Amino acid sequence: MKLRRTIAALVGAVLPVAGFAAPAAQAAQTGVSVTYQVDARHDGTLIDSGVAAPPLDRKWSRDFGGAVSYPIVAGGRVFATSSSPNGYGTILHAVNAATGKDAWAPVALGGTYWWSALAYGGGRLYAQNYDGQLTAFNPATGAQLWTAKMPGQYSFTSPPTFAAGVVYTGGAGSGGTLYAVDAATGAVLWTQSVMNGDNSSPAVTATGVYVSYACEQAYAFDPKTGTPTWHHETSCEGGGGRTPVVADGGLWIRDDAGMTPSVLNLTNGTTRGTYPAAGWSPAPAFDGHEGYFVDEGVLQERHSRTLESRWTFAGDNQLSTAPIVVNGYVYVGSRTGELWALNGATGQPVWSTNVGAPITDPDEHNASQPLTGLAAGNGLVVVPATNTLQAYGH
Repeated sequence: MKLRRTIAALVGAVLPVAGFAAPAAQAAQTGVSVTYQVDARHDGTLIDSGVAAPPLDRKWSRDFGGAVSYPIVAGGRVFATSSSPNGYGTILHAVNAATGKDAWAPVALGGTYWWSALAYGGGRLYAQNYDGQLTAFNPATGAQLWTAKMPGQYSFTSPPTFAAGVVYTGGAGSGGTLYAVDAATGAVLWTQSVMNGDNSSPAVTATGVYVSYACEQAYAFDPKTGTPTWHHETSCEGGGGRTPVVADGGLWIRDDAGMTPSVLNLTNGTTRGTYPAAGWSPAPAFDGHEGYFVDEGVLQERHSRTLESRWTFAGDNQLSTAPIVVNGYVYVGSRTGELWALNGATGQPVWSTNVGAPITDPDEHNASQPLTGLAAGNGLVVVPATNTLQAYGH
């Protein structure tokens, strides 16, 4: 049974950690959102000089007639998938970021159920359906460049991630498999067995590919060779997973099998600490040492090393999205359709608007719809709200 809890506001100074030398800060994603939670680390942070400080205005809105995925925002276009209104499968949409009009005609991605996911990089857009069909498109024209069926599995619910010429993804059905795919050709470069392979978009850095599944079965692999680096394991396993986040030298993992969310050391997979949240809470976002966590409908800031909290924001107590951070402002949406922007340092709300439709939770455990999430880039903050995709800017 899932235990419910109430977050109490914690107020305190951010304390240094004795004897800890902070790692060099990783550069924030600039100007584009290229996978789930913005970048290959899934840390939810973006710098875009084209996105003005809030308040923002609605620039355009599109109704796709089915539940809408997290968007990709790159190359002057916004890409998203939506569940088909006529049976199984999803539809890929490409929208001109400036006008909200179709950049090219929608493409049916097919597949069982209503799940699909996108990534972008190397001048290509990558779409994957539930059956493991991974397809590369020309993002300017929609022309198909290659398509490949991932071998050995039949259930695919892990959004792909592009990094350094490779697309990483996962599959399940008979055990689990992590795949590294040549982004130029679709050829599988290497595979590795993992425990069950569900719902975990690979987080990728120059030195590691990280995935995390039920019961805190988390792994690190060498990005080029697939050689295992470490395996953080517990006494149980099961279906399901959660997308991990790489931030401040740690791997932030969540688990809905009853374990408290943890922070693992990137170098060896040992537990650095735990943080109070439900395992099914959305992925946190990070801006330097500041982490932003949505749990039980409330947003809380925590220092990434001490886990001390300086502020809490309840909004309408129905906050639903994984937060993202754009130019130091934290954006978060609600099941009631409210969208907020907050000062990341103080938690002070600086703008809000109602988008006119519920902003649904990211469902990392089912294939009943595409995975949802906020994104930004090309001067816009982009919000999937039920069947609509909406863009805000100046």
